[in-house]
Amino acid sequence: MIAALYIRVSTADQAEKGYSLETQLAEIRQKAIEFGAVTFIEFIDDGYSGEYIDRPALTQLRDGLERKEFDIVVIYDPDRLARNLAHQLIITEEIEKSGAKLLFVSVTFEESPEGKLFYSMRGAISAYEKEKIKERTNRGKKGKARQGKLVNNGHCFGYDYSKADSMYMINEEQAAIVRQIFDLCIKDQLGTALISKKLNNECIPAPRGDRWIVSSIHRILTNTAYKGIVHSMKHKSTKTGFNTRTIETRPESEWIPIQVPAIVDEVTWHSAQKQLQANKDFAKRNLKYDHLLNGLIYCANCGRKMSIKHSGNIDHPVSYYVCLTQVSTSYMYLENEKCTVRRVPTVIVDELVWNKLCELAETPEIIAQYAQDIGNPIVTTKIKNTLLKLTETEKKISTQKETILRWFRQQVIDSNDAEKQLDEINKQLIDIEITKKTLKIELNFFVPRASPEDIAKNIKKHFKDTQYYEEDERKAAVRAVLEKVVVERVDRTYGRNSRPELTIDLKFL
Repeated sequence: MIAALYIRVSTADQAEKGYSLETQLAEIRQKAIEFGAVTFIEFIDDGYSGEYIDRPALTQLRDGLERKEFDIVVIYDPDRLARNLAHQLIITEEIEKSGAKLLFVSVTFEESPEGKLFYSMRGAISAYEKEKIKERTNRGKKGKARQGKLVNNGHCFGYDYSKADSMYMINEEQAAIVRQIFDLCIKDQLGTALISKKLNNECIPAPRGDRWIVSSIHRILTNTAYKGIVHSMKHKSTKTGFNTRTIETRPESEWIPIQVPAIVDEVTWHSAQKQLQANKDFAKRNLKYDHLLNGLIYCANCGRKMSIKHSGNIDHPVSYYVCLTQVSTSYMYLENEKCTVRRVPTVIVDELVWNKLCELAETPEIIAQYAQDIGNPIVTTKIKNTLLKLTETEKKISTQKETILRWFRQQVIDSNDAEKQLDEINKQLIDIEITKKTLKIELNFFVPRASPEDIAKNIKKHFKDTQYYEEDERKAAVRAVLEKVVVERVDRTYGRNSRPELTIDLKFL
């Protein structure tokens, strides 16, 4: 008689119930001998939960049952077979179909309606106990989070974890790297790939492994922990097998915010999110129609960056550079300050700038007249006035915030209305602060950085044999010598296909 001996044990089982491998094996072997077995085949799942039917040894046992290789199947207890009632019944039916007899050491299983009912009841109770444990664990995590404590150590780069306080502490050495990453994104406007390359070139230590990767940079720039908030109960993890699980995002109303020490301020964090989105919008893979000077064009009237917009037939659109104030929500609080400059065709501007750079490469002696400081009092004054108006708007919105808080304290409005309005006001204040930072950065552009001689050398270096350049090489060459291109349309013609008159100033690196 051939006996299949199935043993399953997990770490929790050994600690709580004493279900060690040796205990189970000795007792089920004795049970098989008493029943007359002379050949024993052992199937051992060590460290596997009974919650899932996908277990290596159990799968081998089931394959053997399908081939009718066993006379009896001996198991220590029904919950060793499975904790899920449906799984227990599936495996029991497979044993019966194979012609083998199922034996348990801890209980007597009779192939009678009463015995099967008892077996099913034990399985249901086991599943119930499992769910109770899950519910208690989940409730405990929620309670801990509501006390402002971290449920577990997320090993967040930039922090050390205090187990006693269940809280992050800033690791200044790592935090300096985090701040550098935010600066590279916001001030240098670098994408995640270029940031990782720069950090690797400077041999800056990465969180894991020897090198920085793009996904690590993106996780840091989008992690709310760095602005001081960790959301507990944000995700729900469900195991679907021993080595597989699904992770779902819970509704935002179920998230529990936990305050942690901030490494960057909230304005900086939101600026990074906007820059990431801008990088995504301008990425080549997301642009059906890319352009040579994309990201380098600035408005001569107000000094702000220009964006690309399309018009005309969808199959053959005409592209234009348009002042950012006319299209960006960042300037929604400055309606009277929106620039009225005319849009300029991208094809014409790109062609003029490229031809001029090629000309300068051939005749470097004329570079001096193009290398003057393009900053002028009119533009800088406009930017400064805009900053003043933004500050005034900021004060008005802050006053609205104080009014909402006063109404809430006086119970004029309930907490839900107050929270909703305060959230909207805070978003407006953050948008204004980001716009102010952008304007301050733009003021810095009006400072000359290189001599005509240095500019000539740089152009000569990057504009050799340009007739053989591919499109990517043309873009790289332009970005290697130009910091910005300031453009304005000065003609007053509006006819279809009319040739615009443009003023173009080049700001060299």
